[in-house]
Amino acid sequence: MMGESKLAGRIDVHAHYLPPNYRETAIAALKGVPDGILRMPDWEPKPTVAMMDRQGIATAMLSVSSPGVYFGNDKEVRSLARAVNEFAARTAQDHRGRFGTLASLPLPNIDAALEEISYALDVLKTDGFVMLTNVGGTYLGDARFDPVFDELNRRNAIVFVHPTSPPCWEHIALGFPRPMIEFPFDSTRAITNLVMSGTLERNPNVRIIVPHAGGTLPFLARRITGVFSLMSPAGAHEPRGGFISALHRLFYDTAGSSGDNSISSLLTLVDSSHILYGSDYPFMPEAAVAAAIGELNSTHLLSGDDRRAMERGNAVRLFALS
Repeated sequence: MMGESKLAGRIDVHAHYLPPNYRETAIAALKGVPDGILRMPDWEPKPTVAMMDRQGIATAMLSVSSPGVYFGNDKEVRSLARAVNEFAARTAQDHRGRFGTLASLPLPNIDAALEEISYALDVLKTDGFVMLTNVGGTYLGDARFDPVFDELNRRNAIVFVHPTSPPCWEHIALGFPRPMIEFPFDSTRAITNLVMSGTLERNPNVRIIVPHAGGTLPFLARRITGVFSLMSPAGAHEPRGGFISALHRLFYDTAGSSGDNSISSLLTLVDSSHILYGSDYPFMPEAAVAAAIGELNSTHLLSGDDRRAMERGNAVRLFALS
């Protein structure tokens, strides 16, 4: 597990890395750049640390972004997940205190995922895990993933949920890059599924980080609650205390959501103790990272203490940094 950096700067819970050959593997498997983006960015540890120094980021929790490690082959997903996780662990070791790691799981291969949880925690000493909102169209609250969440619960794990393209993107994306509209909605879909499936209530020790200020959850939470109470959809589970109460125990990052419109909406759902700083670097270039930090620094919605907690203190407590 990562020790706390001696620098008293931000802790970035939404920071990505691209291991050697990962870009080429993803593009070849998907026959093009994933998620409709123009290009996958470059990433190297030393330039990233230099960027972090310029932007006051002490530590970045590294995770593989969408499209993740599954490209349709259950055998290959095992080896790719192991390779990216070991690369992240070596990188964190080489830059002690500057990087933490959120390990990828070789889903939908359940046995391999259970094995990787053990290896990542016991051997690589990872700080948590990253899970995409859906894996080949199967969302995280699906019963097929119950053994994985049971083990994550047993291990008191932190799970950072990252959006990916929904299975029907060809029909609904309107030709736009999926991060523009579909990602926030897929985060909303995945978290609603985790709550309404009963997965989160059955696994109270799993700490969930929701990206991009909750996607559209802050806006839709009351609507979801109201429609659920009126229609009681078959197979859905209403958590104790209700849907909104379940959302209160989750954590939310600020990546791509640093404006007052996003922060004010999020603060209707949770208080500042559940907000974490996120940059989305390198998919967000340094200029965008700097602009977002400027917005967070200038907002009147967070007090100075709230902002310092969002930037660092909340993550220190969540990850039990010492």
